[in-house]
Amino acid sequence: MFSSIFLFRYEINLYNIFNFLAVLMVIVLGLRWNYRHGERFPMGIGILLCVAPIAFILGRVFFYLFLACPSSKMNFFDLERGGSMFLGAFTGGIFGAWMYLEWKKIPRIAGLEVFIPYIPIGGIFGRLGCFCQGCCHGIPTNFLLGLRFPKGSPAWAEHVSRQLISSDQFFSLPVHPTQLYEIGMWIIAGIVLTTIRNRKPRKGTIILSFLSIYFIMRFVEDFIRADYGKVVWNLDMMQLLAIVVVPLSLLGILFLYRSWKRSPAVDTEESITFE
Repeated sequence: MFSSIFLFRYEINLYNIFNFLAVLMVIVLGLRWNYRHGERFPMGIGILLCVAPIAFILGRVFFYLFLACPSSKMNFFDLERGGSMFLGAFTGGIFGAWMYLEWKKIPRIAGLEVFIPYIPIGGIFGRLGCFCQGCCHGIPTNFLLGLRFPKGSPAWAEHVSRQLISSDQFFSLPVHPTQLYEIGMWIIAGIVLTTIRNRKPRKGTIILSFLSIYFIMRFVEDFIRADYGKVVWNLDMMQLLAIVVVPLSLLGILFLYRSWKRSPAVDTEESITFE
């Protein structure tokens, strides 16, 4: 765990740096693709001013609302402390981008789908921040890839509180490095979303595909995540959401293509093409 660095005698929290880089990379790469290969919507780096603050605030709100223990909720106002939830940051980012697209009079769905394929890159940076902070760790394991986190880390604190180790030990028990597992899944997600984008799908398909992929990732990963409490059926909140979101997203994609194939405009275009 390497949670901070010192620059000119100032301590810089790497978790916050990586989270900012996550948002920045999604915006910059999306804008680059828009002007080089996309519709060239009149968007600029100013969208970052709409996306980043709202993503940051909602990410922290969701974290301290759903994950943090009651005694630590006042740490919300301590910006030197990490603490963010992807679902909140994603919701805030979408809301901020939506406002910017509305202001610029850019088609909202098409505008959002400029950036969606690059969210996995942001996810990689975000999980690097989690790994540096030691948060979002997995359950104890004897698996070959199990990692020990140092004294003071979230994994160490949890194991001490559960009396799995004594407070004088310098490392936690070996745990699944779920942050690194998720980086691997984000790489696969990025390849899939980029492939879908390059096939010029129906409008809305990229967003629904992202939701399906992300919640499938979380459904699988959360069986070995240690920081989410189980709610019912030995499933946590994100897994229960996945049970709802994944089928609805897949049905949404099916509906888009069924309605597209039945539309008169498509029939006309196809008849002209085959002539």
